[in-house]
Amino acid sequence: MIKHIVFWRVIAQDDPGKAVAIEFIREQLEPLVGVIPGLRSLSVHASVAEPRGNWDAVLLSEFATVEDLQAYQVHPSHLVAGTTALTVCSDVTEIDVEL
Repeated sequence: MIKHIVFWRVIAQDDPGKAVAIEFIREQLEPLVGVIPGLRSLSVHASVAEPRGNWDAVLLSEFATVEDLQAYQVHPSHLVAGTTALTVCSDVTEIDVEL
């Protein structure tokens, strides 16, 4: 199993603005489950502890294989959703791990 994890810092600095941005990211990406073959699960979550020192949000997604992850990365629906989600972000990083 492959876990694809993405961390975001959003542009908004105030808590209400951050909440709106994170919900926007969620609305863009969570509907991809069932659209992109090989994407088993995907969820977006806001940071709840130490919010000033942590990333603002995280995406947790799961794939059976690295090939499924690679296909997701270039899928047209992901390219549109991911690009749109990034419009509210100031920084992003990701990691892929095998469990």
